[in-house]
Amino acid sequence: MSTISSFTFNAREGRQTHQHSHGHIIIVLTQTFYIRFLDQEHLLTPRLIGFVPPGVPHEFGCTGSALTLNIPAEMIKPTDLIILTEHSTLEIDAKLEPLISLIKQEVGGSSHSNSLRYLFYYLYDKFADQYRMPSLQYMHENYADAINIAQLAAMENYNVSYYTSWFREKIGCNPSDYLKMVRMEMAKEILTTTRYRIIDVAMQVGYTNSSSFTRAFHAMEGMTPNQYRKLMTENRNRIDRKPLAREDVL
Repeated sequence: MSTISSFTFNAREGRQTHQHSHGHIIIVLTQTFYIRFLDQEHLLTPRLIGFVPPGVPHEFGCTGSALTLNIPAEMIKPTDLIILTEHSTLEIDAKLEPLISLIKQEVGGSSHSNSLRYLFYYLYDKFADQYRMPSLQYMHENYADAINIAQLAAMENYNVSYYTSWFREKIGCNPSDYLKMVRMEMAKEILTTTRYRIIDVAMQVGYTNSSSFTRAFHAMEGMTPNQYRKLMTENRNRIDRKPLAREDVL
């Protein structure tokens, strides 16, 4: 199981640049935290959360202190990564304040707890939902249904042609490819957590037969659904058999 770790960053002179395979959620505790990556530049305050995508070089500096949650890349859905990279800050409003306080308390007790993982997912969902366009939200909530581009375009008050161009510019792919990504993400979750037949998985994510689902899955993941399930099972068994490190036992 992937683990979220945390680190409290204190003020340092100047700015640094680095890159790593995990992502960050940054919660400023005091003063300000500067972050720059891709074409974005942000000055975070205690009222503004920041997100840094995995694998991206970033420059940063801190005048006070900040809490960083280190998020393994596999815990960030590709469809959400598109949104969070485009919209990488979130204001802490009255609804978010209790959650942020809980995260701070949890980190104070243990920087590798399961509770921190659950709190992260709740914050992660809030972050992603904040910036999902109506048509994106609809795809995430109704991926098992038949969805056509005209439906989605109407939700944004555009015609099909303009909507498709607008969507590609905003998200980086066309609507049908994005919907396929959403469906494959859900399929992988079902394959990993259940023993449902492939046809049952296919129907739960919007496909009417296992053949078209298997072709789509293979095109995106480079393996069949059965191969993916076998690989995930082997990985999980390998982790379960791994002896605990000394610090996990103490």
